[in-house]
Amino acid sequence: MGNRIQGGGTAVDPAEGRRSRTALSLRQTLRGRLLLGAVVGLLAAAVVFAIVSSGLIRSQTANASRKTFDDQAQRIAALIGTATLEQALTGNCRNYTPADLQAFVGPGAHLYIDSPPLCPGSAQPLENLPRATQAQIDARTLAAQGYQHLDYRVPGATTPTVATAAEIRVDGKSLGAIILTKPASAVATPWSDVVPNLLLATLLGLIPALALTFWITARLTRPLRTMEAAADRVAAGDLDASVPPAGTEELDHVASAFNGMVARLREREDRSREFLMNVTHDLRTPLTAIRGHAAALRDGIVPPDEVDRSLGAIDSEAARLSAMVSDLLDLARIDANQFRIDPASVNTHEVLDEAYAAEVAVADAHGITLATDIGALPIIVTDPERFRQIIDNLLTNAIHWTPSGGTVLLEAHPTTVGGISVSVSDSGPGVPPDQRERVFAPFHAQPNPEGRTGSGLGLAICRQLARTLGGDVVIGDAPGGGATFAITLPAAAPPGAVTTTAEHRSSSPHGEPQG
Repeated sequence: MGNRIQGGGTAVDPAEGRRSRTALSLRQTLRGRLLLGAVVGLLAAAVVFAIVSSGLIRSQTANASRKTFDDQAQRIAALIGTATLEQALTGNCRNYTPADLQAFVGPGAHLYIDSPPLCPGSAQPLENLPRATQAQIDARTLAAQGYQHLDYRVPGATTPTVATAAEIRVDGKSLGAIILTKPASAVATPWSDVVPNLLLATLLGLIPALALTFWITARLTRPLRTMEAAADRVAAGDLDASVPPAGTEELDHVASAFNGMVARLREREDRSREFLMNVTHDLRTPLTAIRGHAAALRDGIVPPDEVDRSLGAIDSEAARLSAMVSDLLDLARIDANQFRIDPASVNTHEVLDEAYAAEVAVADAHGITLATDIGALPIIVTDPERFRQIIDNLLTNAIHWTPSGGTVLLEAHPTTVGGISVSVSDSGPGVPPDQRERVFAPFHAQPNPEGRTGSGLGLAICRQLARTLGGDVVIGDAPGGGATFAITLPAAAPPGAVTTTAEHRSSSPHGEPQG
């Protein structure tokens, strides 16, 4: 069974949430948006491809068709030249008309001959060719490339016509040229021949592209769905949920952050549970003492000379409870970012002397020597009550961990930047390096050599208070063994501090072990 988080408010069923998300449209889910975006992109690319490709294909086809048409004109010219040579050799003169040769070119073609009569007395078939077109023929162009494109339009026609002139050569001599014409629509490839095949090719390419898009989208969103399921488990209270690596840097980073978050939640819940057990014990002890003394006083079984002692015990235990409640309130305000300080000019030497005087009797009662080494300290701007609270907690913690016969040393010296550095060292068992950050975590408490355990709040509050005042608290090894807690404070607390009301202050110094 995983750990369960209990909280107020209306419970949300993760399965119901998943069903609701399933009912959402594609536009409202990341996977749907990825799919829609990819599909729209593919369709747009396919349309652009089809439009551009169709134009290119049609242009290339038109060029190829025009080249074929030019070749046909050259072949007809060569055929006429060959036939003319045969006529000159045999004397068999025949009148060739354009209709005799149009069968080589196809319907719609017209052939004109611009040359001396191939046979004496034969008619020259140029009656329908405009003079402007005939005048465009350039003998040098024909001699250079064998053909020439002409600008020609059938009189009265609305559609363009292509025209090619080809040179007639007989026995190495030029006898003129033929002009072959044909409607441009008959030379170019019609759209009806290009579009169907192009659409088919586009569709055949689009289908596997869409299938690949769906597959890639599913692969990309699978880790997110896994993380969603894990988040639902955590929301339901299962803190054993984790997300495996996805194989990509960004998602692996998110998965690692998620797993770290869950681990911290699990650790925090474990500490909270441990804290509840500890605080229950710590609350029960003074409450039991208070109830016992109150009952004895009420029943009149306390001798008159012991009444003041019983009342003093009740007051002491009540003060202990009040200090513990104050610690809890302070920690809650710090966590909620609602904690404020009241900076003022502070004689730190006097505050340290007062803290020392308050703890000497406690140290003597435990057989511990409390010593000081306090140099000349500057006046700094800080919160005097919070500064005193930090020192009290550190001294209390040191006495808590120092065995009888040991020593606790309070030292203080100015810093080079106008602030102060205060350290509290003990001769206790010390703190292992791997535990030094954990001791500042809320609710972290360990039994001391005598088996007594504090609430685990004091050191956490010390560090938070020190950082709120612009400084910090760190832990190290004491010169003679044990641990040293050192606090540094600047010459002035951070600007913008807000004055707190009296009810936000702790009601009494902290006299119980804190860490």
